[in-house]
Amino acid sequence: MDPGPPELEKRYRRFLEGRGDAVAPLLCFIGSDGEARAGSGAWAAHIVSRIFLLKGNLPLAHAYLRLAAALAGTAGGAEPQGEARDATLRLGILVNRALILKAQGKTRQAAELLRPVVDRALREGETFVAAKAAANLALCMARCGEAKSADSYLGLAERGYCAAGCETGLIRLSMTRALVEAKSGLHDEAVERICLALGKCSKERFTRERAIGLLLLAELLLAKENLVAAREALDKAASMAETLARFGPQRLTWIRLERELSRRSGGAYETLDRGGSVAASVVREAAPRRVEAPGDSSETFVTCDPRMAGILEEIRRAAGLPLPLLIEGESGTGKDLVARLVHFWSGREREPFVPVNVAALPADLFESLAFGHARGAFTGAVENRPGLAAAAGRGTLFLDEIGELSPAVQAKLLRLIDRREYIPLGETRPRRFEARVVAATNRDLKADCASGRLRADLYYRLAPLVFRIPPLRERPADIARLARHFADRLRALYGIGPASLHESALIALARHAWPGNARELESEILRGALAAKGGAIRACHLSPAVMMSLAGNAPPEGNDLAAKVNAIERDEIIAALHACGGNRTNAARRLGLKRTTLLSSMRRLGIEY
Repeated sequence: MDPGPPELEKRYRRFLEGRGDAVAPLLCFIGSDGEARAGSGAWAAHIVSRIFLLKGNLPLAHAYLRLAAALAGTAGGAEPQGEARDATLRLGILVNRALILKAQGKTRQAAELLRPVVDRALREGETFVAAKAAANLALCMARCGEAKSADSYLGLAERGYCAAGCETGLIRLSMTRALVEAKSGLHDEAVERICLALGKCSKERFTRERAIGLLLLAELLLAKENLVAAREALDKAASMAETLARFGPQRLTWIRLERELSRRSGGAYETLDRGGSVAASVVREAAPRRVEAPGDSSETFVTCDPRMAGILEEIRRAAGLPLPLLIEGESGTGKDLVARLVHFWSGREREPFVPVNVAALPADLFESLAFGHARGAFTGAVENRPGLAAAAGRGTLFLDEIGELSPAVQAKLLRLIDRREYIPLGETRPRRFEARVVAATNRDLKADCASGRLRADLYYRLAPLVFRIPPLRERPADIARLARHFADRLRALYGIGPASLHESALIALARHAWPGNARELESEILRGALAAKGGAIRACHLSPAVMMSLAGNAPPEGNDLAAKVNAIERDEIIAALHACGGNRTNAARRLGLKRTTLLSSMRRLGIEY
């Protein structure tokens, strides 16, 4: 909105924020008598015209604009008559006239009106009005098929909004740039720019801009027949019911796009699950640590997270102890890979590594499969068959998903671990078990013990050494490194490439919550590489859920490395405090810091927990 009398601007903001009726109080200014308030009356009529334009009531918007022009000393909102009382108001009326024309579908006429307004505003030093007129002129030119000629006006608008410190104008300008890019055939760039602009609309005062961006995003996605992602954008817009009710053009656009999407999808579509948090973080550049299994280049754990590197170092030291080891962590964090590293670090790399998903072993066949059987032990046992325990030899027996064991199986496994012996079915003499046991689980085994689901004696036999692998959302610095690692591996193994990662994809990946952790990330990179068809993986090549992560909270502005590092440090400290229930001593230990260092960092970063 053009700067006007403060008391009238407050009324306008009241409407934008949905805080009751803003028109009635403004009408009092229009009807006031006296020379002193005549200027306020013109401004009030101008603002009322703008409000009705935003509501979608074009006849009333035009009527009040004519009244504002008359009170300001202009005729019909076109040319000035005599000396106008307020240059900003006079030029603002011309801009509103162009906006009404554009809303009526007279885009070319609007552009013709805006061109001289831009020049006149620049001559008169009205930077903000010049920026607003230039931005709308660029939009009209794009709509009229003159996208290539709009760049100079976009640059002018950007300089003007920056000079005026208008954050709203800059957000809207990003969306205009996206539309110009789409009209120029740069569809992928347009989608990414819209998503990045949406990421800056988290503040409450930007609700209209967010609605506009979501609807424009849905329109662009529909144009590319990406119906699933378009549905995601429209659903997000639909969740802003109050905003759509307040702003008529956006409401009508939403209805139009809903109908179009329904038509293209045959009237049936599936709404995506939008539950779960979005991790807001930025990609941090740091030297990655690659932990590789000797003689097997595919067994690589890539990390540049200091905490994860510390955990791996602890596991490496513990690997040499001939004790069972338990690895805890969510699905997809790489527990099986850590188990293989334990196998190699323990000096057993020349011995067998036998992975067993114990949850997949039927309870009635567990004893036979795990311990083997003699010929004639049961019907169908026509020969001696060694079990998994024998197959492990002096190597490693990896028991994955150990928390899914049935009670009957738990007792049989306890003897193997506790007494280091087993008896094959059909035999009477126990055999010595010499392998190292490594178990993994995504469950809370202590809680399972308390509930009776897991035998406590089995748990304590399995867990003399326990290590937790943090989920990917707790080590955001690893996301970009892992993504590049997976892209390189796809190129090396399957020839899918070059599969480089565009900045927009890296930002989207960094903001996603990754409930499936590294396994989900690997699948996402495969999807992106296939969609990119040999080019760089961009945000638009990712799944709708990940792509829409760009519309979450914005990362730190600019290229200030210190700001990015501070943002990451702040996120990690808060995550550690949350995981430790606010206990600062435990959080410091979790982060590998002294307590005094943690407290100092909290004061520096303004963290109150």
